[in-house]
Amino acid sequence: MITSIRAPLALLIAAVLCAPAAAENWQYMGNLDAYAGQYFFQNGAGSVNGYATAQAQQMKSLSSASGFYFNESSVYTGFKQVDELAGGGTLFQQSWDNSAAATWISRFDGGYSLKPHAGLTQEMYRETNDEAWGNGLYDYWRYNAGLTFERKTRLGLSVPWTYQFSYDAYYTHYPHFTTLASQFGAALGAPNPGAHTLDTITNQLSYRSDFDLPGFASVWGLYSLSLVSYPDQNIVDSQDNYIASKRADTYQYLNLGGTKRLTDWDMGSWGRVRPFVGMSLSFDDLFSNQNNFDDDPAHLQYTPGYFNYWEGHLSPNVALTFLKPMLTTRLGYDIAYRAYTSRQTQDASGGYTGGLLHQYIQALTLDVAYPIVGNLELKARGIWSLSRANTQYEQTYVYNYKTYNYFVGLGWKL
Repeated sequence: MITSIRAPLALLIAAVLCAPAAAENWQYMGNLDAYAGQYFFQNGAGSVNGYATAQAQQMKSLSSASGFYFNESSVYTGFKQVDELAGGGTLFQQSWDNSAAATWISRFDGGYSLKPHAGLTQEMYRETNDEAWGNGLYDYWRYNAGLTFERKTRLGLSVPWTYQFSYDAYYTHYPHFTTLASQFGAALGAPNPGAHTLDTITNQLSYRSDFDLPGFASVWGLYSLSLVSYPDQNIVDSQDNYIASKRADTYQYLNLGGTKRLTDWDMGSWGRVRPFVGMSLSFDDLFSNQNNFDDDPAHLQYTPGYFNYWEGHLSPNVALTFLKPMLTTRLGYDIAYRAYTSRQTQDASGGYTGGLLHQYIQALTLDVAYPIVGNLELKARGIWSLSRANTQYEQTYVYNYKTYNYFVGLGWKL
């Protein structure tokens, strides 16, 4: 099934990017970026690999009050990365994300609109280089549908204001991830945690506000609340038994940010330079009723609320556009701190040290784009990241790592 869906999605994106924009009543937007480069993980250098993204959007207006649009995207990451899955950082060699979504728009007097939408996401991971695409243990499908209520109005006389209330429902399925206990039953002589223990059903409510301020500035705020149920994951108790109750998580996310265009700089022979600065601040937390029992005879450690944490991010960025050659550069930095409220630190052999685990993550990204001809651009990207935690045991999750990579390629916009 994965192969049968992936190929049509790739063909759809290619067809949209090549479609004539003059088609009656249709508007097309899209971009395609393809890079080649090298990555470095810890102290090891990887072979030359690639990074590519494709995005497309088709829009059709039926009248001044209604219309619809489609979005498709595909992202391939060909370097080692640590992604947050199954409750902690998991190391992957490569990943490939495909998604498609459709949205209907109905507009009403007073700047109101309703936007029902539905979508499908497929995420594939390769933990080893010889693993076939579509067979990954952590591959998943995500199906979603929802409704957005939006209003465009003004705050006072001069500040455009757009706010949205949204409800979304998600179902995430990991087709290859099943527990050994469910496969072999009582033959293992172990309690049964469930079968598809990573599958989730999520109900999400969110609110977003955007303000366009005088002086080429904008600010926004976003809050979301997600109620996540695990229909096939039983709760573990302090006796290392799984009870009939199912895991349920509550996740909150808050993001505040803004951008500002500064006065152009005069750079002599380089012409004028147009600077933009931005800042984003975010907080999130997770509360779960799931516990953990380390049944290693050397430890026998029970941890209630094992997945609970809170986290903060500070993310400044600056972009410079050299108007004479139209060279664009963007530098972004992100620093994050995560604190687990119950998960304890461990030494290299797995022994518990009594402290609570926390983690610092930093990331620095540099992007450069230079127009070649028409809508074709020469692009370069460099990424550096560092993660440090106060624990040494990493047999289950990766907490301490450093990575950097560079890529050079071409970008094309429709």
